[in-house]
Amino acid sequence: MIPRDKKLEALHNFSLMVIRHPLLSYLMGFLIGQVDRVHFVADLRGAEVAVKLTMRRKALWPNEPFQATVSGVTMPNPVAFVQAVSNKQSEICVMLDFDNAEDTPWYQEVLLPDASYVQDTLEAAQEESLRLKQEMDRVLDIYRECKTMLNTAAPEKKKEMEFYINLAEQQLKQLSTQLDELNAKMKQLSSEA
Repeated sequence: MIPRDKKLEALHNFSLMVIRHPLLSYLMGFLIGQVDRVHFVADLRGAEVAVKLTMRRKALWPNEPFQATVSGVTMPNPVAFVQAVSNKQSEICVMLDFDNAEDTPWYQEVLLPDASYVQDTLEAAQEESLRLKQEMDRVLDIYRECKTMLNTAAPEKKKEMEFYINLAEQQLKQLSTQLDELNAKMKQLSSEA
C-alpha cells in the first residue's frame, strides 16, 4: 500500500502546478482531504471514480485540464465532481498528466499501473483481517486453557500460568488494536455497496 505521506506530497506538488486555476485548486483541496481514498493510476479503465488532470506547458495539442467520470457519468467540472463523490465511499483513481511526469520521482513512487491494483489493496486488507482474527482465536484458546489450568494447578505452577495469562492478555490487546486499525482502513478502502 502506498504511504499516506507520499500521496499527500504528490497532491501538494501538483497543487502548486494548478495554483492559477481556481477550480482545479478547489479540487486538489478536496482530494487532499480525501487522501485515504485517492489512488494514482497510469490507466483509469475500470475505475468507478476516475479523474484525469492535465497541466502541460509543452503540449503539441491542447488538452482539457479536467476530465472525470463517476459511475460512467462524465462530470462537467470539478465542482460537479466533488458534489457527486462527497457522499460516496468509492475509491478515487487519479491520473496526473504533466511535463516530465515519467521522470518525476514524487509521482512515480505513488503511481499504480491501473485501477485493478486499488481493488487488490482491499482484498489484501481483507486477508490480513482474516489472519488477525485467526491469531486472536488461537491466543484466546491459550488464554482459556491457562485459566482452566490455573484453577487446578499446583501452587508452584500457578505463577507460570499467571505469566501466560498476562502474556495472552497483552497479545489480545495488541491484536485487537491492529484489527481496529485494519477495519478502519478497510472501511476507507471499500467502495459503496
